[in-house]
Amino acid sequence: MKQLLMLMLCCLVLGHLTAWAQDDPNTIVFHETFDQTNGTGGRDGVFTGNVGSSTIKYDTEGWTATSCGGASQCVKFGTTKDSGSLTSPEISVGNVDYVLLTFSAAGWGDSNKNKLYVETSDGFTIVSGDYDIVELENGLWNDYTVLIKVNDSSKPLKLTFMGKRGFLDDVVVRAITTVPTPSLQDEFTFFPNTTEENASKHVTLTPANYTVAYYTTDGSTPSKTNGTEAIQTTGVPIHGTTTVKAIAYVGDMASEVVTKTYTQGNTVNGIAAFKALANGTEVRLFLADEDNARVLHGHDGKQLYLRDNSGTLCLDFDGKAVFNPAPAHNQHVAGWIVGKKQAEAGYSLLKLVATDNTTTDFLALAAPVTEPDTQPTIITPDGGGNFDFSQNVGDWVKASNVRIGTNASIENPFNTELVASKFEFRQLVDLSGIVLDCSDVDADTRVAPVYYNGIKPVVYVIDENEDYVCPADNIENATVRLKRSLSKDYWNTFVVPFDIASFNGEIREYSSLDGKTMQFTKTDEMRAGIPYLVKPNEDITDPVYSNVTLTSMHATFVNKGGDYYFTGTYGPYNLSTDKRHMFLTTDGKLAYPEDLDHRQLKGMRAYIEMLNGAPAPSMAIEGDATGISEVRSMTEDGKNDIYDLQGRKVQNPGKGLYIVNGKKVIIQ
Repeated sequence: MKQLLMLMLCCLVLGHLTAWAQDDPNTIVFHETFDQTNGTGGRDGVFTGNVGSSTIKYDTEGWTATSCGGASQCVKFGTTKDSGSLTSPEISVGNVDYVLLTFSAAGWGDSNKNKLYVETSDGFTIVSGDYDIVELENGLWNDYTVLIKVNDSSKPLKLTFMGKRGFLDDVVVRAITTVPTPSLQDEFTFFPNTTEENASKHVTLTPANYTVAYYTTDGSTPSKTNGTEAIQTTGVPIHGTTTVKAIAYVGDMASEVVTKTYTQGNTVNGIAAFKALANGTEVRLFLADEDNARVLHGHDGKQLYLRDNSGTLCLDFDGKAVFNPAPAHNQHVAGWIVGKKQAEAGYSLLKLVATDNTTTDFLALAAPVTEPDTQPTIITPDGGGNFDFSQNVGDWVKASNVRIGTNASIENPFNTELVASKFEFRQLVDLSGIVLDCSDVDADTRVAPVYYNGIKPVVYVIDENEDYVCPADNIENATVRLKRSLSKDYWNTFVVPFDIASFNGEIREYSSLDGKTMQFTKTDEMRAGIPYLVKPNEDITDPVYSNVTLTSMHATFVNKGGDYYFTGTYGPYNLSTDKRHMFLTTDGKLAYPEDLDHRQLKGMRAYIEMLNGAPAPSMAIEGDATGISEVRSMTEDGKNDIYDLQGRKVQNPGKGLYIVNGKKVIIQ
């Protein structure tokens, strides 16, 4: 826990140990942790009260203490009245010119006058760093460094810490044998145009915090007498193509010279300007905040699909760069990135592909503040049922009633959940996804499903007016949208390719045959492919069913003996006009199809098939005293008006001759 806390604090405090602790080339010659001290205060988060009164326990013998006490894995020095002092044992530093002291300290919790001083023994001189610290931060641990020159390496080093009302921990002494090379920002081409407002104009130079660095931008070798001094992180100005050289010193000890060249190249503003470039051009793409660039989809931190006010673009890093964390849908994007334009001929995906100069460090992603959530672009078919995706390649789109293999093909490179591994040719779906490419307006369009804003990536559609294609295998956890209405005012024939365990209304199944009367009895659920009679409690229009198993079972029939078959169909079906087929009208009658122009039964319905010249049946429905009997020559939708021979409209015709749909019809 103590080590974890130290790591967190080190990451937060500038100018302290973390600037050089990683990959440390120098040698630790002394380390005191005070971890064996079992008092209270300091590392347990308590910085006031009756703390720091335990016995101090050291990792190394030889310490001497005055007005100090043991706290929680650290030392409390000083009291309200007296200063405290803590002196280390003798430390052999070896034959070096410099040593580096690092330690952690925190101030008393309710005082603004906490102080700490560091002194060395004879033969050593403090040359820079935190050796005279005034007003330690109350109740907060910080890490500090002190650079010490070794005047006489034959003498041992002793360190004395003095101050009032504070805490001390993790005293480390390193013998400096090597001067760390200063860190220069990685090389990349097309550095920001220095005339752009708010664009970065410098590369970052960071020396280790106990060193002094010098840099040049004219190609000459830097030294103490040549170049610009940089003690802490410094922005080195860039003008056009610039070579930066830097060196670091500890006293007269020097590091190696680091050299990097930065080139300022062309900049384009916005996606439309990038799209106009010649293929293969490498540029710096600048996305201004007002361009409103937004993340449509981020894939594994290596691909980013985005849309701004002028168009869409895919950033394809191909492992040469990566976002960490990965981009999230709906984030706002601003800043700049270097890359090369890549787009095939025709309506293909526009990409900025990564090069050796690509970095994501200057492209900011953030949650939108006032902008509305990103929505898909709605694609609608033309009069011929074709979908034109050509202007939306790379975009997040939503299209309804798409025919697979005819209007588009579906791929799942993003491994989106709730998407089947295979789609049947001409299957009908609602689709929400990223358009990967589009050669023209036919099946060459490839769409990758995505799931955002609660919009399901693939919704299977069963339309009463469209052919239905059964899947070859069952599809679990599917979402299905029906283009079908069910009325509460009469019995509806109904069949679907999935089970319905709960239905808000009455269900009847064909259960037996009595003479020529088909008996329909109550049931509580519907099974896939089996036709039923249903009467909902409320009118139902275009229902959507989620998390169902869309089966590979075709619509089937029910026969309970005799020559009467109750047969379902998912898609539109042309009934026979030779009086072998009958259907249920909306006024609760059985009817023959009138003629070739009025014989189509819409999908998700059922009809009665009579074999071997069987007479027309009647239907007895449990719970419905009226039953259903035959009426000849009425069309399936029941909306044809019936007139007698005098031209008067008849609501309930008896036996006789009538005019229906302009034709004479005999009702027996």
